[in-house]
Formats: sequence, C-alpha cells, structure tokens
Amino acid sequence: MNIIGYNKTKCLCRITAFLIIYLLGSILVSAPLIGLFINRGSNAVTFKSAPDMMVMACSAFLLVALAVENKIEKLDLWTFKRSRLQMKVVFISVLLGLLWQLSIYLICQFSKADYPHSTTTELSPLLISVVATGLLGPFTEEMLFRKWLVSMMERSRFKPIVIILCSSVLFFCAHLGDTFLRVDTFIFAIPICYLFIRYHDVRYCFIAHAVCNLTGIAFPVLVQ
Repeated sequence: MNIIGYNKTKCLCRITAFLIIYLLGSILVSAPLIGLFINRGSNAVTFKSAPDMMVMACSAFLLVALAVENKIEKLDLWTFKRSRLQMKVVFISVLLGLLWQLSIYLICQFSKADYPHSTTTELSPLLISVVATGLLGPFTEEMLFRKWLVSMMERSRFKPIVIILCSSVLFFCAHLGDTFLRVDTFIFAIPICYLFIRYHDVRYCFIAHAVCNLTGIAFPVLVQ
C-alpha cells in the first residue's frame, strides 16, 4: 500500500476537516432520536434506550466515515495484528479499565453528579446498553482517537508526547456533553494512547475502554 505523507500543518488541517465532518454527520444521524426524549411517555423501554441508540447511530456513521477515510488516506486501518495478545499487557488494560470506572464513580459521588451509565435493570435496555455503550462505542472511539488519529500524526512525524496530548484532549472534548466535567477521559486517555503507540495494537485500547464501560453498566445491576 502506498503511504501518503503530509507536512504537520496539512496533517492537522486534514484531521480537523475529518472531525468536523464526523461531528456534523453524528448530529444528523442522531437528530431523529431526539424525539424519543421529547415523547418519553410513549414507550418507556424505547426512552431508556434512546442514549444507547444514539451511540449506535453515531458509531455506524463513524465506521462508514473511517472506511472512506481509509481508502483516501491509505492508512490500513482495518488490518489488525494476528499475533497473540500479551497477557501482561491485557492485565494492564483490564486494570486501567477498572481504575477508570472507579474514578468515574468517585467523581460522581463527590460532585453529586448523575452517573453517566444507564441504571436500568430491565433486560431489553440492558442488552442494548451492553452492545452499544459497552462494546460498539469503545471500538469506534478507539478506532478514531487512537488508531486513526495516531496513524495520521505518526505519518507526519509528530513526537509521541504531542500525539498523546492531542489524542487525550480530543477524547476529553468528545465527552463534554456528559452530566459532569469528564476529567477522567483526559487522564485515562493518556496511558491508553501510550499503549497504542508502544504496541500498535488497538485491541489493548479496546479492552481497557470496554472493561470501563461494561463495569459501569454492570455496577448498578449488581448493587440493586
């Protein structure tokens, strides 16, 4: 595959352009689901699942956008390592995910903010939440903020510290719409991005992110 090279300025411009397209596209595909919030009385299950359905819609759009971007930029995004996972790194990834969710819980407790994950124990909304927020969301976000972004910036020879900070800040900005200031997204994006730069295997990033979200989904079920 031919490698496309850009200078740093052009690379940042192309990254910005893609993120703007993704933002506008996400607004368009999730707009119809806003009606579920407004008409909450019609179907309680549908209303409870509305945030997860929005995640699924935005994730689907992002996967399509990344597929197109992959052809344009020749990034080889969909090639995954076939080597076996290193158990030491898997353990680190799981630990990061657990610590991440613990930090979210503590922030919510001290700030009296609403817990960002669904607290429902009903089976249908719970399963939708597991698929959307627990698995699909982490996969697409890691593909965007780690594999795509790091690949773009590495190709233009940005220093690792600059890539890590850029990835972490953008990941933090992507969660500004939550019920509280998600400083946890910035803090834990740093070691997760480092893992990708160190091993160039997005599976470790996905494990950490999925463990965090799945723990957040399971916690209300366990305590109730």
